[in-house]
Formats: sequence, structure tokens, C-alpha cells
Amino acid sequence: MKYLFIDDHDIEAIDNLARKLHQPQKYRDNVVIRPEYRWENSTIQVRTTPVWLPDEGVFKMIYLSGAEGVDVEVQVDMTGAPVGMESFACYATSVDGVNWEKPFLGLHDYPALTWRGTAIGKENNILPSAKGMLQGPIYDPHDPNPQRRFKGLRYGDNELRSVASPDFLHWEVLDIPSLPSQDESHLTYDEDKRLFIAAVKRAGPYGRSWYLLTSDDFANWTEHGLIFHADQVDQENGAERLQRFFDDPAYLTPIFNRPEEWRTDVYNFPIFPYEGLYLATPVMHHWSGKHSPLYENVDSRKSVELASSRDLKSWHRVAGRAPFMELSPVSQGETYDTGQIVITNRPVVRNNELWFYYLGFRYRALSIADTLNRGYLDSSALCLARLRMDGFVSLKGGIEWGSVLTRPLVVSDKTLHINADSWRGRVLIELLDGESGQPIPGFGKDECIPTIIDSINEPVRWRERSDLAELVGRTVRLRFHLWQAELYSFWFGS
Repeated sequence: MKYLFIDDHDIEAIDNLARKLHQPQKYRDNVVIRPEYRWENSTIQVRTTPVWLPDEGVFKMIYLSGAEGVDVEVQVDMTGAPVGMESFACYATSVDGVNWEKPFLGLHDYPALTWRGTAIGKENNILPSAKGMLQGPIYDPHDPNPQRRFKGLRYGDNELRSVASPDFLHWEVLDIPSLPSQDESHLTYDEDKRLFIAAVKRAGPYGRSWYLLTSDDFANWTEHGLIFHADQVDQENGAERLQRFFDDPAYLTPIFNRPEEWRTDVYNFPIFPYEGLYLATPVMHHWSGKHSPLYENVDSRKSVELASSRDLKSWHRVAGRAPFMELSPVSQGETYDTGQIVITNRPVVRNNELWFYYLGFRYRALSIADTLNRGYLDSSALCLARLRMDGFVSLKGGIEWGSVLTRPLVVSDKTLHINADSWRGRVLIELLDGESGQPIPGFGKDECIPTIIDSINEPVRWRERSDLAELVGRTVRLRFHLWQAELYSFWFGS
């Protein structure tokens, strides 16, 4: 298990170091799945990270698409939304997680026509049995029943129905009680604890709030109640972030602006396990004003934050609620994530990085004129951002030395590893006795070989000690000294 600096759980004291939140990097042309066929010409919707199947050497994904109906004439209802839109569940695969294919499956007879006027028919990647399954698939290699190897939750009528599949393609609803939820939810599997985690949206303080359910068999669920919601600090932060979209011409301006209706609630709350703790990426929903003519929904902008927990119930806001991911400025129509952003349930470890798949939307609300002009076409896509391994939060030292002292820890293996960026500076480590706090001979600061490197896995050495073999099983404290360096994590290993 690694020790991170996301919270103070293992930290005794910090001196002259700054705790820094790092945002995943959005690379140019970071879109991985976008609308390209008639049955997905409007939107792409995903809430679950692609599944990696090691036996097949491939990523697989089910995404929901939105498309115009068979009627080619655009009409709007009383809310200003287009009438007759259809939705489908679709299948995609990839060997590298970046370049995706949409194999035609022959499972659904699609009645719409090509631009040539010929029938599309079964030449599509639609999965009819997975329709409505936005939470999943989750791969469960531990289930003794091969018919339930893949799992998911299907939304409908303010409830989530459990579904399962033996092959990713053919899904059946399980005969077990449904889970109460509004239209957003997230499903994650903690492989180490063999625990299914469902975060569901319901009404609560300041609007959209999040409740927790867990299960160890995907059949019997335990309700844990309200775990996360917005508060007054979020209202202040939201107003400040929202104002930028009206003041800065580089960003997409919301259609509706009624300051008396400005508020912030929590749109999504994906939870995932990471190195002995749980992390969440709450999507904060900043209202700018209600839609006309019926005013039943809101225009808004979104930002993603980071939260941590040790028990799934009590959550700590990381880095003073600084944004972990934000909307992008408008860039000549090339960028999708200018109007909304929604992150999937967990990152993928790939190429020694953490890959975050997220949805980018070109808008949150359209004027009726833009709707009649089909402004909803090609409006969202699945995007990818990348983060250094363990790179959520670092302790950063500047032009003067700083240090961090840990609480007592047991040396569990013979080598101390660190994840650090110190190629411009230095990292020195000393080991102290866990009770007395006195330096352990041979493992002092002055005896440590300085770490001068940018590495996600660097072994620490002392001049007269090649490893920690003589200290395995002993309780110690570690004091890290940093100058012009950043420390992300440390751990004991072989």
C-alpha cells in the first residue's frame, strides 16, 4: 500500500511545504469516442470507465447514444427541447484505450435511412438488451456464476434495476429488488474488498445530493444514507466560477443568466478505491438560471473537485475545494468540453499514468432557434485526460528547505520507494525511532543519498545502508526534507 498526501491521516507535521492539487492534463485532440453514425448523431453518454479484459487484451465499453428520430422535421415541445429523440446502447472496443472501433453486431434492426436513402438495418453497433444501462459494465471475475460475470445498473422510473451478462453483449434484468435513485448514479467495484459501491442521487441539502449503498454480492444492498451534499461555501465558490463564464470571452457564455437563481449543488459523485482509501470526483453544478418557457430545468456550468474518505461515509474536501478538472475555453469548434463536463466512475492505470475518461458537452442549454437549426447534433463526446501515477496531490518545497514528518509506521519491506519530481532540487529522508523520535543510526538525513530525479518509482538509499532489511517489522517515523521538489507518495516494497 502506498502513502499519499491527499489528507493528514499519516502525517504528524508539515513545515514550510505547500500542498498542491494537480489537474489531469487534457491533450490536444483528446476525444476518443464521438458521434459518427445516424443512430448516435446527437449525443454520447458514458458514466463508467472502459473495462479491460486481460484474457482478450482489449478494452470494451457500452455507451448510450442520442439520435434524431425517423421524422426528419425538427419540432420542439413546451420546454423547448427537440421532440422524437431516440436513445440506444452501443458497443465499442479498443486495444490501447485511445483508438476505438464500433463493431457492427447485427443485433438491432434500425429503421432509419442512410443519406443515400437505403435502409441501415442491422449494420450497427446497437445493443438492444443494454438500453438504459448507464452504470456499467463492471467486470466481476469473482462471481462463481458465469452468467453474471458482467454487471450493471439500468435506470428507469426513479429506480435502478440490476442487470448481468455472460459475454458483454446479451443482458438480462436480475430478479432482485431495485435501488431508489434519481436520474444520475455511479457504480464501482472494489476488487480488494469485493464490494460493490453505488452512489445515487436524491434530493437533499441545496438540491442534488448523494446517498450510499453497498453490496458484497450484487443482490443484497445496504443503505448508508446521505454522504455528500453542497453547502454555503460551495455557493460562494460556484458564484465566483460562474461569473468567469460571463466575464471571460474565451469561454462559452451560458444562455440564461438570472443571478437570483444562481446556486450550486452536486451533479455527480463517482467513488473509487485508491491505495487504501476512497476518492471521489464530485461534479459541482453551478446554476446560471432556469430554462424558459416552462423553467423546469436549469442552464449551468460544471467543475470537478476531489474528495477523500477512509470509510465511504465521512468525506474530506481536498485542497480547499480547488477544481480538479474544469471546462475548456472555446477553440474554433474543435473542443467538446466547453458547456458541460461529467467524469466517469474511476481512472484506468495505463502506461504508468492514470487515465480519466470524461464526457465533454458543447452546451448545457440551447435557444429554441439553435434547436430548430439542429444545434444539438454532434454535441458531446468521450474525452481523455491523463495524470501522473499517484499525482493527485503533492507536497511542494520551494527556495528554502521544508519537511514533512509522518506518524509512526511499520516498515513492511526492505526498500523505501518514493514518487517525486526533484530533478531541479533535492529530496532527503531520515528514519526516526517510532517512540523516541530519535534518528536511527545509519538512516539519518546527512547519510541519505539525495534524490535528484523525476520518477514515479525511485528507491531511497543511504550511504552505508543499501536497504531497510534490518528495520523490517520495526515502527518508525519518516521525515522527508524537500528543496525545489515535489513529493507525491512513498511506500515500502521489495
